[in-house]
Amino acid sequence: MKMKIKNGLLLFLLFLSQAGNLLFAQSKEELEKKKEQLVKEIDDLQSELDKTKKNKTANLNQLTSLSQKIGTRQKLINNYNGEIVQINTQITRKSSEVKSLDHDLGDLKRHYADMVVYAYKHRGAYDRLLFLFSANSFNDAILRMKYMKRYNAYRHMQAGLIQTTRTDLQQKLDELKSQRAGKKNLLAEQLDQKKKLSAEKSEKDKVVKSLTKQEKTIKANMDKKKKEQEKLKNQIADLIKKEIEAEKKKTAGTASSGTTAAGGLSLTPESKALSESFAVNMGKLPWPVEKGYIIETFGTHPHPDLKNVTTKNNGVDIKTSQGASVRAVFKGTVVNILSNPGYHKAVLVKHGEYYTVYSNLASVNVKAGQQLETKQVIGTAFTDNTSGITSVHLEFWKGTVLMDPENWIAGE
Repeated sequence: MKMKIKNGLLLFLLFLSQAGNLLFAQSKEELEKKKEQLVKEIDDLQSELDKTKKNKTANLNQLTSLSQKIGTRQKLINNYNGEIVQINTQITRKSSEVKSLDHDLGDLKRHYADMVVYAYKHRGAYDRLLFLFSANSFNDAILRMKYMKRYNAYRHMQAGLIQTTRTDLQQKLDELKSQRAGKKNLLAEQLDQKKKLSAEKSEKDKVVKSLTKQEKTIKANMDKKKKEQEKLKNQIADLIKKEIEAEKKKTAGTASSGTTAAGGLSLTPESKALSESFAVNMGKLPWPVEKGYIIETFGTHPHPDLKNVTTKNNGVDIKTSQGASVRAVFKGTVVNILSNPGYHKAVLVKHGEYYTVYSNLASVNVKAGQQLETKQVIGTAFTDNTSGITSVHLEFWKGTVLMDPENWIAGE
């Protein structure tokens, strides 16, 4: 009875092992997919970095690309860490399984050896007959016959179980060997990535040192950009105020059916429904481009690498590919098309009491008053001829109050 329980437990452990391998494979597949994405992102960043290097003088775009590449490289190294931790866990588990199977195989062999010795000692027909005829009753003899048959069947089963366990043990040993080889390869690849990361950090230090010498010029350019930002901000604020006034006139005398929103805007039932729908999608709105990453974040903060330089952004700047289409992040109405020397063409879209602004556009293919659907193309991104950088400037407003776009668009 004890041996049957043990055999059942052994089969159950083998089942758990296979289930564990399946879960491990799924997780490993996710890490491999993430690794491929990060490697591609690094290649794209290197391509952009090569463009910025054409300008012999170090510039902020070069520093931004380098910083982004270093950050992505670090993510890749962390991904390797995740794979190595997983494989270490799997090796530990597999080693435990091998040890357990080896122990079970030893027990099975010893037990089978005892049965073989017993069978040898009682191998004669006379011994079997003596065992039967020594029964106290006919029923006892029948039971002894059944016992002998079951005993022989059990011996055959034990022999089969030994063979199965031996095969499983060899399979586990082969898998363990393969996993250790895989770990060795991963460690070599990770070491290579760390060397590249170190080289990139050294390159970045040189760029920062060079840019520090150009601090006055950089600060002057930053100040110029801030002025253009402020000008664009005022243009947008004025347009929104006009919208608020126009909405007030629409809802005049029907205040009971309207809803007061940010900036004193009285919303019609339709605008209220649109505003609520927009707000519910906070953190889930699509990006204004199909592919890209944020190169400048919202707000005023010190430059991450240049000590005496402060950056200010009323939205976020998203780097994308040349000629990329720019899309509305939510359904709404085009309020107006703006023009700004620093941000080129811009589109202001209304979503009830919320507004989104898409600027640094090379071209616009919508017009004021036009109804838009989510992800509808409104224009193309502008490419700077000097740096070769293509980017889109995105802003979010609630009434006349600026908001951080990263809180609204879906996470990467």
